[in-house]
Amino acid sequence: MGMLSYRIRKATTGVAPHPCIFLLHGYGSNADDLFSFARYLPEQLTIISLEAPLDTPFGGKAWYSIHFDAVQDKWSDLKEAKKSLVTITEQLENFINEYDLNSKDISLMGFSQGAILSWSLLLDHPDRFRRVICMSGYINTQLLENPLKEYQNVLAYASHGTNDPTVPYDWAESSVNELRMNNPKVTFNSYADAHNVSPENFRDLLEWISKTNLD
Repeated sequence: MGMLSYRIRKATTGVAPHPCIFLLHGYGSNADDLFSFARYLPEQLTIISLEAPLDTPFGGKAWYSIHFDAVQDKWSDLKEAKKSLVTITEQLENFINEYDLNSKDISLMGFSQGAILSWSLLLDHPDRFRRVICMSGYINTQLLENPLKEYQNVLAYASHGTNDPTVPYDWAESSVNELRMNNPKVTFNSYADAHNVSPENFRDLLEWISKTNLD
């Protein structure tokens, strides 16, 4: 995979190096989707919305293919997912240098497929990512280097709609609750929504971001 396309809103307050949040969109979307959140995020943060490298049959982009006719444990193309994880981590250093980012304060915000990758990046690269916001996703343990019970000191906000027809609520609840057993700083909120981010959810995650900012 080559360099990922992206959109950026540079920090307008504070002193460099700046903290940063990377946005990872869902299947069939693009970098413009979550970038619409940038106007509401703290001005001391640089916001970089990454665009997935693969085209989908239905338009838009994907971090990895989904085989909708396969059984549950075979529907995600794990080889492609792992390639995307490598691409993101390898490109991270370029972003840090080019935009004078604080390497100790890099966050992730992902929706759906982007949330699944965000969990994997945070858990397996705690030296590179400080916190994560995961919406309408779940922790895919097949993408992790270690059993879920071995991860500690995780700072995360997760949310999911109880009526989500795309990513079942149970997948999110069970995986995040298993992580929460050893990680008291993991928040999991549920909403009576489908596969979307409601205004209430958005308000809650903005409050969580504010509370967990270092500056």
